[in-house]
Amino acid sequence: MKAFGFIVAGGCLATTALAQVGHDPAKSPYRDLRYGQFVSLTVGKVFGSGGDLGISPHNGQLAILRHDFLADRPLSISLGGGYAKLDRNFPIFGATRNQLSGPVEHDVWWGEGTVQLNLTGGKSWHNLAPYLSASMGIAVAERVPADTSGYKFGTKFFLAPAAGVRIFLTRRLFARVEARANFWSVTYPNRIRDDPDGPFGPEVPLFAGELKSWIPTPILHAGLGFAFRRPFF
Repeated sequence: MKAFGFIVAGGCLATTALAQVGHDPAKSPYRDLRYGQFVSLTVGKVFGSGGDLGISPHNGQLAILRHDFLADRPLSISLGGGYAKLDRNFPIFGATRNQLSGPVEHDVWWGEGTVQLNLTGGKSWHNLAPYLSASMGIAVAERVPADTSGYKFGTKFFLAPAAGVRIFLTRRLFARVEARANFWSVTYPNRIRDDPDGPFGPEVPLFAGELKSWIPTPILHAGLGFAFRRPFF
């Protein structure tokens, strides 16, 4: 019995010593995310060249509305939509030479679904919650009446990898900063390849690139969001 008493006492002392190792919970840099859903509105800048000829939408402003579900867990999902007012060029085919015209404004709308990996899990670190994500969706652009070349953006499927961070100002209010790239395809009109004058005039007689290619469109955006309890899960 005495031996058993010594073992219990030793165990209690060891537990007390271990409890003193690590962060004091009140001073820990990690804080639990209390809420499972987040809504954010961000605005930003679209970059990129629009491909070799600049006829894909690029270079403009955008806004994104996003609803994150289960965002207090390592893996979360979200639904969102965006609107961008972008620029693009368009080719003009002439009797003696072809040339590019523009840029002209081109409105683009899209809807997307996102899978997000929260790098700090269900916690924030010093009020920061960094993440990596991958989105896929459908983008739709208006027609440009001045463009009679045969090119149209139309409706495009796109992929968008991203990296970002949520910065918690309070338990509910946060700022979101994200860098992403929308990858969508561009298909040049056959006349660009077939016309011996080429799209830039006689000094470049033929467009040498592929008629169809995937174009990365970099985006940087930031804004505010609000967290609330999940009514659906």
